[in-house]
Amino acid sequence: MSERIDVLIIGAGPAGVAAGIGARREGAERVVVLERDWDLGGILQQCIHPGFGLRTFKEELTGPEYMHRFIQQAHEEGVEFRTNTMVFQIDSGNNTVWTMNKERGIESLNPSAIVLTMGCRERPLGAIRIPGTRPAGIYTAGTAQRFVNMEGYMPGKRAVILGSGDIGLIMARRMIWEGAEVEGVYEVMTWPGGLRRNIAQCLDDYGIPFHLKTTVTRIHGQDRLEGVTVAEVDDHMTPIAGTERYVECDTLLLAIGLIPENELSRMAGIDIHPVTGGPVVNDLLQTSNPAIFAAGNVVIVYDLVDNVSDEGLIAGANAAKFAAGKIASSMRIPVKGGENVRLYSPQFVTGEADSTIFMRVTHPVETACRVFAVTDDGTELYSQRLRYARPGEMNEVRIKTEKLREAGNVSSITIDIQPV
Repeated sequence: MSERIDVLIIGAGPAGVAAGIGARREGAERVVVLERDWDLGGILQQCIHPGFGLRTFKEELTGPEYMHRFIQQAHEEGVEFRTNTMVFQIDSGNNTVWTMNKERGIESLNPSAIVLTMGCRERPLGAIRIPGTRPAGIYTAGTAQRFVNMEGYMPGKRAVILGSGDIGLIMARRMIWEGAEVEGVYEVMTWPGGLRRNIAQCLDDYGIPFHLKTTVTRIHGQDRLEGVTVAEVDDHMTPIAGTERYVECDTLLLAIGLIPENELSRMAGIDIHPVTGGPVVNDLLQTSNPAIFAAGNVVIVYDLVDNVSDEGLIAGANAAKFAAGKIASSMRIPVKGGENVRLYSPQFVTGEADSTIFMRVTHPVETACRVFAVTDDGTELYSQRLRYARPGEMNEVRIKTEKLREAGNVSSITIDIQPV
């Protein structure tokens, strides 16, 4: 069975639902969002803590409350949703999308434009190769969050958290709320991986120890986790002999990073950025395949869901424009990262509209600093003074179309953050 669709969106998390709204508001007639799970909302289904929507809705919401508002808007706009639907193939030649659903069977869809919004996944234990056994009791922080918040199961009673990503910090507090003990959070870097507000609200407020430049070096236990060995590391992240100590625990939660989910992106044959791990996109959120757009954590991992939703709206609207023949391929002016930029997105600017480039620094700058963008000939396009810049928190560069036109023939743009 085959059918035609104006804009097809893969993934019904915050980016995907927003993309559906954006596409419909831009005039696309048939907008379909596919979701492999049984319900809409993506990861925010399990994020029952408050703190969402402060920028978008000007009030503090839980994850499900935030998503409910977007889902309601999408239904009002006439977006079509299909849950329990797995996309298992995107043909790179003709952009045919193959799906599987137990009621509808196997289908091929031929959309005029596609928006990829599959989100991201957590790094597993195998990514860091800690020696020892593989007993029960080791989970990614997101898996533990789903167990506790959605399934009603506690993963254990005495936990160690490796890594300081935001989900791990939030789960440290959640475990305490549910009556468990948290022995400590161990981070191999010299700075936290998550937002400072989560350090304060999830660790400091509950007296949970936080250890920088420290990692787990061995796992102990056969059937069930019994404990871990932790050790301090040097500047090369090598464990320092003599600093090892044993920590008794029955649960190890991993918050060691998130990776854009891009198996389908690779199937589609689009260019993947070697640092972000997501598709290379321009400020229209168009990939190297002009009919395919991408938005949210599938492109670059954000720290605020508001940015993910905003990007979804933009990608959906531009996909609708492409489906209507209003825009073509336009990667245009390449963006380059300066010496203190670890990753950034988008990687190209078209100059067709004002654009925002999101970036993370390589090393923290704890004094006054400046985020800026300059052209290849040194013309300044943007400059903003900051109190600090940290890898765990995104920064933004805003480029006005008017400024870009005034700069003349621009061959590249460099962004960076440096002390002042």
